[in-house]
Amino acid sequence: MIGKWGFYLNIKAKLHDAVNALNYGSLSVQDKKVEETCSYRIKQTKSRKTIVINCRECDSGSSLNDMHCRKNIFGILQKEVKANCLVLSRLYERDYEGEALSLLYTLAGFEGIVTAYESAEKVPRACTFSEKKNCELERKKIIASFAKTVEGDPLKARLEIKRFIQEKRLNKNSDRVTQKFTGTILERIPEKFTGKITERVTEKDSEKNSEKNSETTSVCKACSERFHQMLYEIEGKLSVFPEIPVIKKSEVRVLSKESVEDSKKGQGKTIEKTIRKMAGNLIKNTSGEVTLAEISRHFPFLSTENLKEKLEKNKSAAEELYDYESGIKPHVRPPFSSSRIYADVPENTEFLECYDIDGREGRKLEVSIYRYIDRPEKLYMIRPPEYNLREEDLRLLEKVRMRMIRHRPKDLAFTDPIVAREYFKRMAKALLEEELLTSGKACSPDELESYADLLARYTNGLGIVEDLLSDARITDVYINAPADKNPVHVVLEGEECVSNVFLSQDDLDALVSRFRIISGRPFGEAIPVLELNLEAFGVRVSVIGDPLSASGLAYAFRKHSLSPWTLPKLINTGSVSPYAAGLLSFLMDGQASVLVAGEVGAGKTSLLSAMLLEIPQKYRILTIEDTHELPIEELQSLGWKVQGMSSQSSVLKSGAEMSPETALRAALRLGNSALVLGEVRGEEVKVLYEAMQVGKAGNSVIGTIHGSSTENVYERIVHTLGVPPASFKATDAVIICSSIRLEGSMKKLKRVSHIAEITSAVIENPEPSDIFTDIMKYYASQDCLLAEKALEQGQSELIEKIARKWGISIDRALKNIELRARIKEKIAIEGLKKSFLLEAEAVSQANNMFWLLSDSMKNGESYENEYGNNLIDSSVNSCAVNSADNFESDCRNDLEILYRQWETWFENFARKGSDKGK
Repeated sequence: MIGKWGFYLNIKAKLHDAVNALNYGSLSVQDKKVEETCSYRIKQTKSRKTIVINCRECDSGSSLNDMHCRKNIFGILQKEVKANCLVLSRLYERDYEGEALSLLYTLAGFEGIVTAYESAEKVPRACTFSEKKNCELERKKIIASFAKTVEGDPLKARLEIKRFIQEKRLNKNSDRVTQKFTGTILERIPEKFTGKITERVTEKDSEKNSEKNSETTSVCKACSERFHQMLYEIEGKLSVFPEIPVIKKSEVRVLSKESVEDSKKGQGKTIEKTIRKMAGNLIKNTSGEVTLAEISRHFPFLSTENLKEKLEKNKSAAEELYDYESGIKPHVRPPFSSSRIYADVPENTEFLECYDIDGREGRKLEVSIYRYIDRPEKLYMIRPPEYNLREEDLRLLEKVRMRMIRHRPKDLAFTDPIVAREYFKRMAKALLEEELLTSGKACSPDELESYADLLARYTNGLGIVEDLLSDARITDVYINAPADKNPVHVVLEGEECVSNVFLSQDDLDALVSRFRIISGRPFGEAIPVLELNLEAFGVRVSVIGDPLSASGLAYAFRKHSLSPWTLPKLINTGSVSPYAAGLLSFLMDGQASVLVAGEVGAGKTSLLSAMLLEIPQKYRILTIEDTHELPIEELQSLGWKVQGMSSQSSVLKSGAEMSPETALRAALRLGNSALVLGEVRGEEVKVLYEAMQVGKAGNSVIGTIHGSSTENVYERIVHTLGVPPASFKATDAVIICSSIRLEGSMKKLKRVSHIAEITSAVIENPEPSDIFTDIMKYYASQDCLLAEKALEQGQSELIEKIARKWGISIDRALKNIELRARIKEKIAIEGLKKSFLLEAEAVSQANNMFWLLSDSMKNGESYENEYGNNLIDSSVNSCAVNSADNFESDCRNDLEILYRQWETWFENFARKGSDKGK
């Protein structure tokens, strides 16, 4: 009996060797020589570990569908545990993170699951049969076969184990162990082997009835069942991975280099059909031509010649190819940007709108807005064109970029941040032209300009942040630490949105280095705060780092308009009403001292900038700011006499900068001027109010201060900063700016919510409510700033004060406010049709004409403007010589005449401006 069992086991061993030969000779066959692991490096930050595999010099497909790549990736993941991102670095950078990386780690762990059973007991120790050693060896070979397959193709190994178990179960009622193996193996070996094996099995069956050993059969069945249970256990542990598409090998044609070239020429219709069969609906939009890039997207190795040899050698190999790429999707980005842009729209969103941003050099940026259906938030998605470049264009850009990195300029232009952008752009353009001439390729002038600007953006600019800042609808950009785990947040027209942009640590480090150079201020662990103004983008930047931000760098970009704000602009945005704009113009012309208060981002600086245009050009203006946000250069170019001064940062002090107190004392010695403080916040306030009280502060004082109400402003200045209540009365008015959420909506609207004057009455131990008198208040039900009783009934002390200074009655002062309101409203309405009328240049000319016409009317002079029109009617000149008693009655219509004359000029001005635009 033992001799016959040895014969049977010998047959089984040969059959198993044949099966192993087939398994290892299939598409997943590997050379016997030990393969080297792909070179890789680790990028470690405080919160993120990234594995970067260098695929640039590799001949394989750099794809999960390539056996060589897959095996090496699994090997690296087995060494480098708990990484946050895996990058395949080739022409494009392919980032696997989150769920995709988790799936890769799961697949890499399959090998450990299978190999752990290689040392497990496969035959009970108590077995006394002489066939024990052969059975144990046989089962070890079976496990080893699966372990070998799982190294490079874990899903195929899972399928083989599952089928092996199923085939065994079909023969579970067989009396002999040999029969169980025979049914499975005969199906998996070439036909030339099956004849001899069948003869031997038949021979064996003929002897079965005479020499059956029921005890042996029963024990071996139980032993075999335990082994099958072990395979069940392995298969159960591997079944946690989700199913992914399987491509039938019979549907795949081997694509030669010649056929691929034919397809590029438009002759690849059959190849297109082949690809469609191969990938199912994975490549949906293939039409007319199929490129090598499209083929290699899912199965890069299908176009190689050695695949044909493998198929011919292994015709009986398994029929399935697993499309790992379709189940485990990376995020693709160009090599010059380490930031990640997620192109896939989340399932829990619904589309709202889309629009294009016309950027520099004709660059168009697609923007889409979605709304989350499970939370009150919107998703802001951008699709930069450089993330979808043609391969040949990307190779060109990468080649030029590497040359730019190695470039060492011979002049100092490189070190000047103001001209560095243009310097890099010109260099990029020259290098692009050189590469195009060398390669014999063509590029249109528009494309050349666009590519040069793209290279400058990613070498000396702000990278992807520039795209966000180029959107006129965005007012703020926030980057929270750790930035590589948190999406960039944007404020879109007052509503905060999450974006599909994730900035890398490399990009953040590059930005802060550039900001240090631009600002000239230190930044590091000793000074972890940096503030500066980027004039080219109209942005105020605040950066915090370690140890203040333990998780890494965090940024806040707060935009202000590249062109100065004007009151007509604010009318059209709803921030102020026309009448409020007329009142503010009147207060500025009347040299009132005003504080503009509000919370962060409420529009204080925007309003202050607009109010500066209402100060007549004849008056000098001094500004003191720690971070320059007021449009000083623009005002100077328009004719205003503005002198800017810088003071220390409000957060951290640098020895090279003057304190606000010193800057203020210097400003008070520079002569009679309107004094503008970027922010009222510290000890300099005492100096300011002392100067205001004794009349040394000049024409007027205007400043901003943080405070959500008039009471908050009073409490801060009097009780926190220590200004006596009597000195505080040197302030004429307080204007409150607020972010309004109408009916509790998520969108924030910037509105002037309150204008109050300071009473002159002497009150002992006054309460904040006793100090202020409301002039105008915001009513949410009407979304408008409306006049209060003190203004409507002519009881405003401030207006009376200015009227006395001008030598007019309160009634005439109120009519003057109404006139200014009509002018601002007229500009705002016409500006909806002709946007240039809302800009500072047009508004300044309109204001100058108003002052000029007003003075000419008071002096009884006629004025002929540039259009040849006499704007002053001589019939109204008599008001200048009438007695004081009759002045009001005789000239009650002169403001109406003044408005009509100004309106005539404005219409001619608007028409002429439109003609220039054409």
